[in-house]
Amino acid sequence: MKKSLLALAVLGAFAGAASAQSSVTIYGSLDLGVTKSNGGTSGNNGGQAGNVNGGIDQRKAWTLQSANAPRLGFRGNEDLGGGMSAQFQIEHRYNVDTGTQNNAGTFWQGRSYLQLSHAAAGRVFLGRDYGASFWPAVKSDPFGFDGVAQLGTLMYGSFRSANPNTAVTRTGTTAAAAVTGLGNNVRVSNQIGYKSPSFGGLTLQIGTGLGENAVGRDDSFNVEYGAGPIYAAVAYERVKGTGSDPIATAANSRDGDRLMSFAVHYDFGIVKPMLYFSRSQVDNVNTPVGIGDVDTDFVSLGALAPIGPGTLKAAIARLKPDLGNRTKKLGLGYDYPLSKRTNLYADVGVTKTDTLTRNTTWSFGAKHTF
Repeated sequence: MKKSLLALAVLGAFAGAASAQSSVTIYGSLDLGVTKSNGGTSGNNGGQAGNVNGGIDQRKAWTLQSANAPRLGFRGNEDLGGGMSAQFQIEHRYNVDTGTQNNAGTFWQGRSYLQLSHAAAGRVFLGRDYGASFWPAVKSDPFGFDGVAQLGTLMYGSFRSANPNTAVTRTGTTAAAAVTGLGNNVRVSNQIGYKSPSFGGLTLQIGTGLGENAVGRDDSFNVEYGAGPIYAAVAYERVKGTGSDPIATAANSRDGDRLMSFAVHYDFGIVKPMLYFSRSQVDNVNTPVGIGDVDTDFVSLGALAPIGPGTLKAAIARLKPDLGNRTKKLGLGYDYPLSKRTNLYADVGVTKTDTLTRNTTWSFGAKHTF
């Protein structure tokens, strides 16, 4: 009897050790707020969509809208020994107010990848993940690409990633039409990527999204430095070729589209200013309109400041294309934590585009993470 108990104890210890070497985590968030716009025609990145339909201006409607896209995700880790480990992550996006899927064409709309890591050599990932140029941008947006006050994908200028899930065609007879409606994607599908370990705060990330003979190959890299109060980064992304004949294919061509960006932050304790600049170039030589390159500059100054129990967020930005109208945006917001997982937020975004009317959109809501 004693031997049997001892054997069971030993087996139990081994089982506990084995299970401790791997883990799967279920995580997610729910976010919903009341949003209202004055109906200005400038639109608002992160604000509600809508237009005049049957004499009713849908842009003025009261809506329930998420600032941070609700998600349900699974991520896992397995220790392979010798400093090696394997990870995976899959993430679904949905709408809390209707219960529907956020994107009808992509169930795992968030990250969806398999990864091998080594403590000293870094990690290699395969699948759908953020392009390297995303990280300096999102870290330089005080709103983290969330809500009506966000800078978001305005920070990409006219550059749009060649994502096979949302391939589009450039059409139109004007310069503005040629750069309207391009897939606005911060994630890259069919990606092979590498992220280095930190060398005293310095990291490197590179990635290639394979076009698979359907859209252009998306190459990107970033170099980031973060130590103490300083953060600095540079990033580059470029689309190369599309389809079986990238030179002859006019529709859906993004060959030569590129984005260069820079960021620098400094945390003074009482306030953290964030400066960001990007220049995008959209190669329109092969489009039906034949207008040549469209260059767009974006510059923003953001700040985070702890005030009371919460955080004040602010940003001012300007988007200036060579062709088309300039856009200016002001964002203000405040996050009030009720706990480590639940917080209230109040945001307002004001956008003005040349020749269009000013858009002011505000939102008040709550977010819960698990």
